[in-house]
Amino acid sequence: MRVRAAAVLIETVGRHGSHQLIAMVLMAATLLVGSSACADELVKLNSRPGVSLSMLIWKPLRSKPEAVVLLIPGGDGDIGLRLQNGRAKATDPYLFSKKRQALLQRKVAVAVIDRPSDQDNMTQEFRTSSQHLADMQAVVQELQRRYPGARLVLMAHSRGTVSAGQILQHLGDKFSAAVLVSGLYRASEPGAPAAAAGPGLSQLDWAQLKVPVLLVHHSKDSCPLAPFAAAVSTQVPMVELRGAADAHSVSGCGNPASNHWLAGKENAAGREVFNWLSGTAWKPVVQ
Repeated sequence: MRVRAAAVLIETVGRHGSHQLIAMVLMAATLLVGSSACADELVKLNSRPGVSLSMLIWKPLRSKPEAVVLLIPGGDGDIGLRLQNGRAKATDPYLFSKKRQALLQRKVAVAVIDRPSDQDNMTQEFRTSSQHLADMQAVVQELQRRYPGARLVLMAHSRGTVSAGQILQHLGDKFSAAVLVSGLYRASEPGAPAAAAGPGLSQLDWAQLKVPVLLVHHSKDSCPLAPFAAAVSTQVPMVELRGAADAHSVSGCGNPASNHWLAGKENAAGREVFNWLSGTAWKPVVQ
């Protein structure tokens, strides 16, 4: 299935009536731009009655976005977004928060969501709930309103991939592709922390998804909730990152310096993701 990823993406785009390959939407990695060429905006949505949700948008200054990457953080989802001197800040780190250049492309905007106001912790149970789905519907509608005609790409990290599974099943027709990073492809073991406990993506029927999906996973991911073998077992196209095992002090699920967070491999991962999205040659293994 890995070698067919580009062909599947082209076929799917064609079914949606596009006259151009998605490569015309998502520019190749050689077109990366610096952070000075984008603007940050913090949007507060009323996603459900009495509930608000903050969404950070990085948008290119010199071009109209033709694609939007919706990034869903993992963990408890409470990253504490705010603006400081016109630049987005977060209380807690999230994937690519330190290396935004890995996602910054011409004609591509990036949207990052924070937790909704009625949740202190976005558990697996919440991420598979109707309330969370309603929040995501509000987010998608807002992005479609802001960028009519732009293609949406779903990207999620760690526990955020549980949200992505829910979205792909119920809102998959809104997206052109999905990228799952360090995902939870196996149900949690007995005794797992309550917030992290759940089936993960183990019950997802990958064959029934109508959206092309790419996995990104480190072969030595030390997070016990995201073993590499579980990612391989999905038989979904994957970029495998290789390198040294985590040092004991930075191992696990929640440390941004760990393999679970692609530490040191962010730019390489971003490059292969955009190669895959554009339908050009991509590397299934990155050393």
